[in-house]
Amino acid sequence: MMRLTVHVEDAPFVERERKVIKTEVVKGKSVPLKYKPKKSKCIVNTFSFKGLRTQKEVNEKLTYIKSQYKIAKWVKGPKKGKQMVYTSFQ
Repeated sequence: MMRLTVHVEDAPFVERERKVIKTEVVKGKSVPLKYKPKKSKCIVNTFSFKGLRTQKEVNEKLTYIKSQYKIAKWVKGPKKGKQMVYTSFQ
């Protein structure tokens, strides 16, 4: 099994439902302390696909991502200019 992780530029914002994780009782009322996610409008700049069986499936997913988004590139360091695409084995 393989996993594909891709970082994209100009990532879209997505509306997410916030859920209360932790509450505290103040003056007899339940007050929410922590939400997950912290904000209802979240940025999605990393896509991860797991359970890919062959390199062909990885290439198909990568082709789809490239057709929809622009892949981010390293700005500095030894990987400067290379795309942020990772493939790993599970």
